[in-house]
Amino acid sequence: MNATFTIAKYLRLSSEDGDLKTSGKAESNSIGNQRNLLDAFIGGVSDFAGANILEFVDDGWSGRNFERPGVQDLLERVRRGDIQCVIVKDISRFGRNYQEVGNYISRIFPFLGVRFISVNDGLDSANPMETDSLDAAFRTLMYDLYSKSLSRTTRKARAFRAGRGDFIAPFAPYGYVKDPENHHRLLIDPEAAEVVRMIFRMAGDGKNAPEIARELNLRKILTPRLYKKASGCSRTVWPCVNEKECVWGTSTIYKILHDETYLGKSVFGRLKPSEAASRRHVRVDREDWIVVENTHEAIVSQEEFNRVRKPRSAPAPCAADKASERPFAGKVFCGVCGRAMRRGNVSKPYYCCETRKITDAYDCPAEKTLESDLTALVHQALLMEARTAVDMERLWISRHETKRKDAAETLRALSALKETYVKLEGNADRLYESLIEGEITKAEYAAAKAAAAKEMERVSSEIAALQAELDNAGQDGALRNRFVDGFKKYADIEEITREAMTELLDRIKIYPDKRVEIVWKFADDYERLALSLTGG
Repeated sequence: MNATFTIAKYLRLSSEDGDLKTSGKAESNSIGNQRNLLDAFIGGVSDFAGANILEFVDDGWSGRNFERPGVQDLLERVRRGDIQCVIVKDISRFGRNYQEVGNYISRIFPFLGVRFISVNDGLDSANPMETDSLDAAFRTLMYDLYSKSLSRTTRKARAFRAGRGDFIAPFAPYGYVKDPENHHRLLIDPEAAEVVRMIFRMAGDGKNAPEIARELNLRKILTPRLYKKASGCSRTVWPCVNEKECVWGTSTIYKILHDETYLGKSVFGRLKPSEAASRRHVRVDREDWIVVENTHEAIVSQEEFNRVRKPRSAPAPCAADKASERPFAGKVFCGVCGRAMRRGNVSKPYYCCETRKITDAYDCPAEKTLESDLTALVHQALLMEARTAVDMERLWISRHETKRKDAAETLRALSALKETYVKLEGNADRLYESLIEGEITKAEYAAAKAAAAKEMERVSSEIAALQAELDNAGQDGALRNRFVDGFKKYADIEEITREAMTELLDRIKIYPDKRVEIVWKFADDYERLALSLTGG
């Protein structure tokens, strides 16, 4: 095996299956078991001798989507051509979404020339018939259905435990810690609980959320994130301005003032996944929550809670729809502090940064930015990007017309070489069978094996060379570029729509003096195509 041949081992364990939470281990047992299995498999394949071995791990991540750091890193390396083979224990380790997994195994990996092996499933894409077989498709479908069933079962089990008063969230809310003898029970954290009481006292005295946040920041009281981190909490994802200088914000104050956990209640089911194992959640009507009284010691009294929290009427059914129709919803940020800017929902909507109200640590823009001004600016910028996409596609086509005509022939040659490689692998396997059956001697086997390996290496090099010719285009020779595909269809757009912004706009950053920076998606694709064109 050529030393430049790189094998990627991918290991995954979902949080429901792992033993990290209860054992305090840095890595779950099952991850170690998967590693041992794959190492033994790789060591038993003579063709893999001398190959580079990489390992990618997602410990505690669901397989229902590909939003996992380990698999994202692996796929990025695959796209760069750094990996030629991916090996997993079984298909479900790679993923449990039938459509996505099938697309990678039967389309993306073969196109990129990457071999995929699932050890327990007996699947090896070096045999083209296996990747598209009914058996492989049935297995991935079963994993998908199993994952959905497991997700529903897990939610039912969690609801049952919540109904009997168990605390089942992974981390205790600010003001509490988990009982070391019973992790489903909360105990008061005296230092943090005093801050919670202070917040309720200030709110009871008539201070609003920005005023309370400013007071806490002036007193340099650690935010929940920094306090938990200083206390040794293992949580890694926290919403804040930045990693080093996290400040109290109005949303944190509102959350504390409306959290019935501080009354000694366990509250479960305020949010639910929008679909099985999805990371997106939707609100649940209060009557469907699971609320259990007196499960732990209260930090504030009901009287204190009622003073600062007036019952709010249920939102109008159309409120969510109106928010979703706003073209820039969730896209406008302060360029200085990085926080999402508040939208003033008035006759002339505007965006403003409220960080100035809570801290003097940032020189954020003080002026308001009208949504109508943003709309006009983004519309003009979108038209320019779309027209650029059209021009770049036209230029690429004119420069690659000949290569496009040759693409079909290149693909035919590539397919023939891959077929030859598969046959060579089969011949190599039969050599071993001949040795076992005594038809050839060990010396004859070694000589034939060496010759076969040399021929396979030659064919593999030719495959890599032809594949490189197709890297900048699809299998039909046409341009494949997300920047062009995304923007060109909006070359004649007459008004900004939510659909267009969701597809193309990453974010808008607003700086002092009304300076605006528009960050579009697919910047890497644009730069790659521009480099290809300027490079001739």
